Amino acid sequence: MDELLSLDSDSIGRFLRRWYGTARSVSDVRLEAIPYAPAELVEWHTAAVLANGPVTFQDRPVTPQDLAPDSCGMLEFWAENQNGHFWAVDLTDDTLQVFSREAGGSDWTGTGESLRDFLLHCTVREAVIGSTSKFTAFVDEAGITKALELFEPLKFVALASEEPHVKLWCSKDALVRMAPPPTGYDSPGEQLWMLTFAAPSDSLIKRYASRFGLEISTEAESAPAELPYEPPPF
Repeated sequence: MDELLSLDSDSIGRFLRRWYGTARSVSDVRLEAIPYAPAELVEWHTAAVLANGPVTFQDRPVTPQDLAPDSCGMLEFWAENQNGHFWAVDLTDDTLQVFSREAGGSDWTGTGESLRDFLLHCTVREAVIGSTSKFTAFVDEAGITKALELFEPLKFVALASEEPHVKLWCSKDALVRMAPPPTGYDSPGEQLWMLTFAAPSDSLIKRYASRFGLEISTEAESAPAELPYEPPPF
């Protein structure tokens, strides 16, 4: 997925077309005017409309009609699913750096990401969360290099709503979200990582699952594969 490794102005559109396919042509898109939205945000909403299905599953963008800057020029455009965190850009800042704040707080903290990079970051993260072709493996520190040998790390830093060690990776046809495991999944003195592998189709994800001795069932098969652990909350 070179669009995730060499970022450009069409990285989001290219990724969405690769992952979801295209449902309609650009000429079919009729977005209402978004008076306060920077071009990067308009482009994201346009690309999302063109995709063949939903592109967010947990966190969510602020709907175009609800976009409005506050008295300081901060435009909130993205929200965590439990409304615990919010993200905004300062419309007076030409670089459109993204800031975050917790619910109930008034102080904004820089994320280190520009608007375009943040939107791509969240789009990729949502693709992993929403994928129907995925599996999770728990890998210790010694095995992490082999588990990710076909993948390259993406430059995105963890969101303010995530643990700081969360990392996204990509191969030519799949994604991985690497995170510390939930409480109870590791043993004292043992460092485990929870790797959630996702792909656009079952045929692709099966190849990665087989490396862990897992079988991914499709709807046409009689029963789902029995995983050797309780499914994680992700």
